Amino acid sequence: MNTAIAEFNLLYPRFEAHSFNTQCEVVETNPRTPSDFQRFVVKEVSGYVFPRELAKATVSFYDKAGCPDPMRLNCDGIFCAEVNNKKCMFLCELKSTFDSSQIFHAREQIIGTLMRLKAKESILQTQVDWEYHGVIVSYEPTNRQLNALNKLSSNDGRFAKTLCAKRHKVIRNELSQKYYHPLSIPDLNIHYVAVPNRNPEYELDMQTLINL
Repeated sequence: MNTAIAEFNLLYPRFEAHSFNTQCEVVETNPRTPSDFQRFVVKEVSGYVFPRELAKATVSFYDKAGCPDPMRLNCDGIFCAEVNNKKCMFLCELKSTFDSSQIFHAREQIIGTLMRLKAKESILQTQVDWEYHGVIVSYEPTNRQLNALNKLSSNDGRFAKTLCAKRHKVIRNELSQKYYHPLSIPDLNIHYVAVPNRNPEYELDMQTLINL
């Protein structure tokens, strides 16, 4: 992993990934209101964090090419770390409201950012066998939101319902053949972090996160 990151930094010096020790944070830089969720911290982990600007800067080509979503969507943060002897790439999206359309949109933001990042890494000499993880963080849904969610039968409703109940869902590569053609999306673990008491900041250790 270290060699691949060094090559990435050499090829893309303005979007250099920086090492971190003990913890990594993902910040919502443009909260709409002071009560919005603003900061997620993953503790007891070391690795590399990519600058937030990387995701946004990689959109322009796909936008000019007329690509459909999710290729033009961005997530809030990207970092990588070795966890349980596996090289893991984490793509995080912060949401303040647990709404089925917002949770589904977060999935699309993660997938779009992942695919653009993979394209940038594909030309490096060192190729890493990454395990990919998407992390969606939002305030814990209220009873009213849960009742509304249980009545939904749409694609976004089913996805949000499963993620809320199980806290984890694997999007298999086979799914991309049906829903994301012509993209070939790698297996992607989606983890859901429910923030209690509408706290604008939340911390979680890596082992708890990876085991969701």
